[in-house]
Amino acid sequence: MRSVFLSVAVALAGCGYHFAGDARGLPADVSSISVGTIKNQSREHGLEKAFAFTFEREIHERQQFRMVEDAAGGDAVLSGTIRDVRMRPVAFDANDLAVQYEIVLLLDLTLTRRSDGRTLWQARGLQETDEYSVSPNVVVTSSSEFQQQALDAADIHNPQFSNIQLAETQRRHTLARLLRRAARDVYNQMIEGF
Repeated sequence: MRSVFLSVAVALAGCGYHFAGDARGLPADVSSISVGTIKNQSREHGLEKAFAFTFEREIHERQQFRMVEDAAGGDAVLSGTIRDVRMRPVAFDANDLAVQYEIVLLLDLTLTRRSDGRTLWQARGLQETDEYSVSPNVVVTSSSEFQQQALDAADIHNPQFSNIQLAETQRRHTLARLLRRAARDVYNQMIEGF
């Protein structure tokens, strides 16, 4: 039995299986990362700064690399472009008014070794997608995401709290969620070597 277990373990190790977060797709000499220029081609003002901050927070939380605030100070520098933020209605009420929207965030990112300019990791057309509701009748107030946001159930039923305010609040929270997901995915892809 022991030899069967050992054979399976060796086979899995040989195939490249490992626990998530164990792999290191970056060279051993990369111990610190900084964020360089992130261009914003979308119409969302300040999204480049929000993404940079979110990625820096991801590096701090994971603690596998040291985050260097100065763009010229890290062993590797992440730079790129927020190509677009697209929104489209995906659900309608009986009066053909949009009650749910989909947001798609498109990014092109490159991680470059500062010392020689070599590209260590690159993603073209990285896409993150999420949806949000704009009608109080569609909001799921028991969801964990709803409970963590600035809105609560009392706001939804308050006649002074307009659908426009709800829609904008939900849109902003969804964009923030997309940025967190993009930062997490970028980090995972970099260390996994994808």
